Amino acid sequence: MTGILLTQDSGLILGPIAKLLGIIMNAIFNLLSNIGIENIAICIIIFTLLVNILMLPLTLKQQKFSKLSAKMNPEIQAINKKYKGKNDQASMLKMQEETQAVYDKYGTSPTGSCLQLLITMPILFGLYRVIYRIPAYVDSVKEVLLPLTDKIMQVPNYESVVSNFVESAKITRVGLDFSSATSASNSIVDVLYNCTTDGWNLLKDTFTSLGDTIVSVEQNMESMNNFLGLNIANSPITIIKNSFSSGEYLVLIIAILIPVIAALVTLLNTKLMPQQISDDGNPMASSMKTMNLMMPILQAFLCLTLQTGVGIYIITGALIRCVIQVIANKQMDNLDLDAIIEKNKEKAEKKREKRGIKNQEILNNARINTKKIQDVKNTDNLDSFYNTDAKPGSMREKANLVKDFNERNSK
Repeated sequence: MTGILLTQDSGLILGPIAKLLGIIMNAIFNLLSNIGIENIAICIIIFTLLVNILMLPLTLKQQKFSKLSAKMNPEIQAINKKYKGKNDQASMLKMQEETQAVYDKYGTSPTGSCLQLLITMPILFGLYRVIYRIPAYVDSVKEVLLPLTDKIMQVPNYESVVSNFVESAKITRVGLDFSSATSASNSIVDVLYNCTTDGWNLLKDTFTSLGDTIVSVEQNMESMNNFLGLNIANSPITIIKNSFSSGEYLVLIIAILIPVIAALVTLLNTKLMPQQISDDGNPMASSMKTMNLMMPILQAFLCLTLQTGVGIYIITGALIRCVIQVIANKQMDNLDLDAIIEKNKEKAEKKREKRGIKNQEILNNARINTKKIQDVKNTDNLDSFYNTDAKPGSMREKANLVKDFNERNSK
């Protein structure tokens, strides 16, 4: 089975993005290591903060578009209501012109947020790739796991032993590839990084001869994965079960708070976001409300069932977005719309002139075609319209074809 997590993403788009983000992650870990801090959770928090700061210009631009969309949406809805049920070409063209005039007025476009999404979404997906594949991008973490990996590969028939262990430990996010020594080593490193506390205990029972090495590596990984007493390699739901049975109630409370905080921060984030669609019986507004309610629930579920490290990333990212949203909202509240409209006036006029020429050509062509059809309807003697000298592609040629067809069928 291929597609192991340790192998860096090789996608055409996400591959280079994840590699660049991985370089940042590795640099942060090395910097913290130089001052005596080797903690993956702290590294994830700083990493998330830094990447969001780098994305700040795009984020603010996206927020500006959302705010302007919320302000201009009543005008767009008024135009839609004005031309509701009018499907003729002239009305549709006029509706398009008036709608575009509103977008020009606010200096936006119907696809204004698409560019930001096309840039930010691959970055976010690249972030997830790095978070899930820490050893693939952070050399120090991989080096901790390599001594145990090398000893496991010296065990007779290690391929089947590792495969059985992965199945027994229920490590589902790892693919195994033993086609070469390098890929086998990467696979085992990936398995070890994804081991939970129960997984390490099972590993000791599986490779009894490597007990001392396993204990040493486990301790190093627990130190790296420790965050407020939680092992970020474990999911909160696993920590809750284990801490409840062992009586570690402080750890239990912190584990419960992870999904709860994730839900609350996500809910706060949606409340701070400007709503682009007004709630005037609009079905899309109802859908947006439902989605805004479902997102906190979804984030809580993910933070409860996935590794705690993922939850830390989600919470950190949501908190940063809340701060950015507050800043953006203050900027937008102080925005002088009249100044924006004045600034876009000349630019919008040039656009309208260009569109006006094209639209006039369309209307002229429509009138010409309509006139030709009307001439056929008003002809007293249709035989005079049929002409063997008709030009190819003309209305006369089409009329001749219809006439010939009718005569053949009548015979």
